[in-house]
Amino acid sequence: MSAICELLLMNLIVADQRRGRTPILARNSDYLLSPVRPERCILLPNMPSKMKRPVGVTILALVFLWIGFGGAVFFPFIAGFDVFATPWDDFAGKVIHSEAWLRITLYLLETLWYLAYIAYAIMGLGLWKLRSWARTAVYVINLIGAAASILVAAIFVRPGILALAVLAGTVPPFLWMAWYSQRPRVRFAFGAWPTSRDGATVTEQPPGLSKVGKAWLASALVATLVLYCGALLFAIEGELKSFDIYKMSLKGAEDSPCVAAELGSPLTPGWMVTGGTEESSESGSANLNIPVRGPKGKGSLEMLAEKRDGVWKITSLVLTDESGEMQILPADPHSGCH
Repeated sequence: MSAICELLLMNLIVADQRRGRTPILARNSDYLLSPVRPERCILLPNMPSKMKRPVGVTILALVFLWIGFGGAVFFPFIAGFDVFATPWDDFAGKVIHSEAWLRITLYLLETLWYLAYIAYAIMGLGLWKLRSWARTAVYVINLIGAAASILVAAIFVRPGILALAVLAGTVPPFLWMAWYSQRPRVRFAFGAWPTSRDGATVTEQPPGLSKVGKAWLASALVATLVLYCGALLFAIEGELKSFDIYKMSLKGAEDSPCVAAELGSPLTPGWMVTGGTEESSESGSANLNIPVRGPKGKGSLEMLAEKRDGVWKITSLVLTDESGEMQILPADPHSGCH
């Protein structure tokens, strides 16, 4: 019976190949079986084992399911509190001046956003069940995501170093998922890998990356991570240094004769500014630690400031170096630093 079934299946395979079709095969311990036809061969004992899902596909499926189902459950609650209303009014209000149209476009955007979560959940189920359309959808969506990230970073993100951080953090993951979906082993698992080579039937799993390929892949991942972290740090640093209160702190230190006597002049700011600011048009607060260096030594400026009625005022500016702490602002009349 097995010999007859195998002969019949091989004839079907040859006929499919002549028509340009790719038959889907599964290996039995004795002969090849088709999961689609003929039915009489499928009903024989020793059914073929289920196709093994690659680990990467499992991870992608879980990620898509998490995003899809999580978003579908929680997004309506978030949207119900009008969380997106104010940002959308600020962004689109410059172009759309009608309140009614602002609400309509916001509801349309939220509906599309919700449908995207549903699509993610469906694709996650498709990946979990090794559906070929799901693999194709992931490939296309990630290419679109990479292109969209480039456009958004180039048009909307400033300064340039922050745009570089956005690109490093979004484009490589999109391209990696698109590349992975086209890997031979992934295509084989989804039934999209050629089943014949040089006239011979191929049922073995394609080989994975070589040691050299794995080394290049690991190097690329590490380089991308370093680029992302470096660009992000530079972007945060540049953002802090662009604040008026940062410049006021440096000027206060440069104008102090005690700082000049301690560190020398001119005073050069260093990297790795820490702290943060909270600011609106009328009020705000700041807490910064600024590394500084002069011809005679180095130290750090510890600054506290408040913004009232749109005007910044430094409440405390202290220089810390090897000799200890020195109060710069408010000036101590007994220190001579004023």
